[in-house]
Amino acid sequence: MTTSFFLVFLLSLAGAWFGQAVPSRSYTLWNRRKPNLVGFFIAAAVMILFAGLRNNMGDTYYYLHSFGLLQEAGNPVPSAEESSYLFVYLQYLIIKLGGDETAFVMITTILTLAPVLLFFRKYSPDFTLAVFFYFTTGVYATTMNGIRQFVAAGIMILASKYLFSENKRDFLKFLAFVLVAYFFHSASLIMIPVYFICRRRAWSPITFGIIVAGVAVLIFVSLFLPSFLEMLEGGAYSQYSDGWFTDGTEGGANILRVGFHALPMVLAFIFRRELQRFGPIVDVLSNLSVVHFAIFLISLYNWIFARLAFFTYAYMAVLLALIFSTVLKENGRSGLRAVLYAAYMIFFFRDSQNISEYRSDFYTPDNTVWFSF
Repeated sequence: MTTSFFLVFLLSLAGAWFGQAVPSRSYTLWNRRKPNLVGFFIAAAVMILFAGLRNNMGDTYYYLHSFGLLQEAGNPVPSAEESSYLFVYLQYLIIKLGGDETAFVMITTILTLAPVLLFFRKYSPDFTLAVFFYFTTGVYATTMNGIRQFVAAGIMILASKYLFSENKRDFLKFLAFVLVAYFFHSASLIMIPVYFICRRRAWSPITFGIIVAGVAVLIFVSLFLPSFLEMLEGGAYSQYSDGWFTDGTEGGANILRVGFHALPMVLAFIFRRELQRFGPIVDVLSNLSVVHFAIFLISLYNWIFARLAFFTYAYMAVLLALIFSTVLKENGRSGLRAVLYAAYMIFFFRDSQNISEYRSDFYTPDNTVWFSF
């Protein structure tokens, strides 16, 4: 981890803390006052500027290359038949309005992070803790990879009101967001079954069925998929039978990472009785933690499946903020709280080593000054 990235972490937390120290007059879902807008915008500006001014990290380079090809081709009007039509159209508009690659990355970063931070301000019982967990679970660094899918995830976060709503008619509104997100990334369709799974009482037989299904899928994929793909060789789908998906060069997610992402589910289960007093929203968050873990379980076969967790990351930050700010503050659990904080910080330092790859046209990580123009 670079010193600069750690500084971004500290400045974001400082902004979030200031927001809570002098709270606004409006209240969150948990009957706690929301952070003031100044502190909120400080945290948001730091996080968005650092991520939005990058020119690499993950697959950012390939998105920039694709954006450049559109410019060279004269910015053709995108076809409505494309599955990612809205994402391509977004690039078309940016070029049409005179924007360059920097504008493209900044706009997609805003579409990714602004909805999440607004979600934290409205739904987290502790805004500072939500920001803390967004960093320490490695999600903030991950948002700099997988641009299109994270934009889709940002759109789906805006639909959280309808995911939590007890009005069944709100499903149609939720579905509208899914369809918009679909035209950015087709993985958004996973949120349709997630909607029905999560709006049930937590820790029911269905909850444990999700875990069993995750194990079954892992076994099925590991045992049968490679053989099935071999049958496709020479056919129209032969590209799926070669390369990273079956030759083992990529491999699955690290088992320690999978275990780490099981923590929200484990804590929610251990303290399920204490959490019941917060009502149906905890059922949704707890069920989402099970789905989140099941996704990582399946990713043991191939890390690409972990990208489905882009749609559940923000909810895990809020669930952890709820557990840490309420349950672990009560009944002399300060020791366990301290141990868990230390565990998240250790994971943060270990997981953030790849942030050293960060580069920007405006900012050099090795500079003593944060921004260098």
